[in-house]
Amino acid sequence: MLSSQKSYNPTVSFYKLNIIENTEMSHKPCTLSMRSVVFGIIVILTAFTNASLAEQDNREPIALDDAGRAFIVHEMQQYVSGLQQALTALSKDDLKGVATAVRPLGMQGMTNAPPTLMSAVPDGFRQIGMPIHMAFDKIADSAEKGATKNEILSMLGMAMSRCVACHATYRIEPK
Repeated sequence: MLSSQKSYNPTVSFYKLNIIENTEMSHKPCTLSMRSVVFGIIVILTAFTNASLAEQDNREPIALDDAGRAFIVHEMQQYVSGLQQALTALSKDDLKGVATAVRPLGMQGMTNAPPTLMSAVPDGFRQIGMPIHMAFDKIADSAEKGATKNEILSMLGMAMSRCVACHATYRIEPK
């Protein structure tokens, strides 16, 4: 590098006021790295964005006790995991793997539901939720019977549209 060229310095200079003996002020440079400035902006924007998103959440709240919330959250985690496993199996033309991945998401998944859960959720939630369990059973049955990749993908897409509808309509809150 030639001595006449200035090197790039990724800093932003600010001045801070230092009060000396409560009467005299002097200006001394305070240098912040660009990384610090960007981080600060991200923190501020995130705080405002999260606050405004929370204020705009018009989804219907469903207040559940700890057991109900734990069951629903676990069920949703199982859906994501099962869908990932089913898609991976399908990409390898492994229909048995598809059936194995989605069968637990079917009606057998409801066997461990807390007894108070069904009475705690609104009708609309049940109208979305119960058919999704039946859809996963149908997908598993179809995979076991040798359905085509496109048929299974279509069924998975329709099942996931219920996930999207539910998440767009409801939010789970602690009781």
